[in-house]
Amino acid sequence: MPVGFVAFKAWFPNGTFGFPFDTPIENLNMLKTVLIEDNADAAEKLSFLLTKYCADKVSLADHAASGQAGIAAIEEHQPDLVFLDIELGDMTAFEMLERIENVTFQVIFTTAHDHYAIKAIRYSAVDYLQKPIGREELLASITRAENNPTRILREQVNHLATHAQPKSLLPDKIAMTTAEGLVFKKIKDIVRCESDRMYTIVVMADNEKILVSKPMGQLEEILEGQDFFRVHNSHLINMNHIRQFVRSDGGYVVMEDGATVSVARNRKEDFLELFSKF
Repeated sequence: MPVGFVAFKAWFPNGTFGFPFDTPIENLNMLKTVLIEDNADAAEKLSFLLTKYCADKVSLADHAASGQAGIAAIEEHQPDLVFLDIELGDMTAFEMLERIENVTFQVIFTTAHDHYAIKAIRYSAVDYLQKPIGREELLASITRAENNPTRILREQVNHLATHAQPKSLLPDKIAMTTAEGLVFKKIKDIVRCESDRMYTIVVMADNEKILVSKPMGQLEEILEGQDFFRVHNSHLINMNHIRQFVRSDGGYVVMEDGATVSVARNRKEDFLELFSKF
């Protein structure tokens, strides 16, 4: 094998390895990657996609088919990035992460599209891919990992372990990505969200303003079911923080922070129906 290449071999159910993948490691900035997946077909497909389309960005160091083997692979290789299936044979991904003393890598979770943990993952501001994983989604995820090389934080792990349960209540905190890093805030303390193109200004009950590196539409999806309503294209408000609704001038709300927010004509009926319940 030529110098400067490392072999990664696809895993099969009997624990043996199949055909080799030769992945160039010419770029010193490549992400050393460990794949933790207990489904043979899913592991083989993701391995193929990574080596075919991301060979200049990632170097596959190992594959593990269980949580315990995953812990050993992480300790051995000290990866930059881990693709981690949520449901492993011997434990969940969150239980596995709790057992690792020093988490020094990025995580991209992989899961079925209807898995109960997706909501908690989004609240925790962690990246994930839904199976079956497609080329474009994978490339976008790798790009995010390159552009924002932030390891998963212990607080995110704890948040996931608490809320990523089959019958858990909606999380009471949300992780928000800012230019400085992650900020964890209680959802009930969010007064309103104001769109700022590809960013969102989140106003808290203590008048703190947080510039979040996500468009407001993504926050709206995450906060679904938490008493938030989009009264206008540019405003998402917490119904629990409305001080007053004024019918004049087309209709607007006065929020507890003193801000006045117009209610769009095409959303007024739905807003009033919801407002009557508070």
